[in-house]
Amino acid sequence: MSLLGKYRKEEERRDEEKPPDSPRSSKTRKKTQVRSTPVAVPNKERRSPIMSFSVTSELRSCLQAVRNEKAINLSLWVEKKLREALSDEFPLIADRYLE
Repeated sequence: MSLLGKYRKEEERRDEEKPPDSPRSSKTRKKTQVRSTPVAVPNKERRSPIMSFSVTSELRSCLQAVRNEKAINLSLWVEKKLREALSDEFPLIADRYLE
């Protein structure tokens, strides 16, 4: 199961556990009833994290091997590579947000 799927299931479970008279659960039900077709949702209204993505099993295995053999912190490595890629691909945006 992907991380995003796990997050969505946890959110659904939390929504089901809330009493029906809570404002959030009634609001959520209205949204799901109104949105029958996919609609773009602004980032601030998203319920899922922006960094949720899945990778292929071969890439996951390779990353695990790198972590085990080189004893490096992959999250720091990924952050460094993302910063470099953003600076290369989107320099104007990166200048505004990255140090």
